[in-house]
Amino acid sequence: MKGIVARVATLTSVYLLALTSLKPGDIVVGVVLASLIVGLGGRFGRGDAHSMPPPGTSALRRLAGLPALLFFTAIDMCRGSWQVAACCLGLRPMAPGVVSIPIEPNRPNSAAVWAIRVGLAPDSVVVDVDDKKGELLLHVLDASDPDAVRRAQINSYRRAQQSVFP
Repeated sequence: MKGIVARVATLTSVYLLALTSLKPGDIVVGVVLASLIVGLGGRFGRGDAHSMPPPGTSALRRLAGLPALLFFTAIDMCRGSWQVAACCLGLRPMAPGVVSIPIEPNRPNSAAVWAIRVGLAPDSVVVDVDDKKGELLLHVLDASDPDAVRRAQINSYRRAQQSVFP
């Protein structure tokens, strides 16, 4: 039961982040949609062993990491917005391009959440997620230093997401 509530809360939080709204009606719609997704997901299949979190990762520990996930996702969105504004105002030269980010292979849930988080920031767009190869292709506004982009993305994952979606 705790796992179901955690999934509904997480999906509702992502929905509200995407809407950037905390209106009561939006919260209700988010909870209803998340409940439907969790309910239908449980009905149509539980996934395979690769989609389950690693052993030793408790639901309580994952739930405790949710505030940090939401906070740092909001920070990443603000940084991305600043990058876009600086580019549009001509304050900073940009070199857009595609960067390959290494991800843990065979963890589709984690990769999907990472792709959603990255896509929320306006300075990046997910091009492809390949769990088998273990890579996330990301189109970024400034790809002049791909290693810096990789470091920033991996640090963001470790800081915000790893405890909730390992």
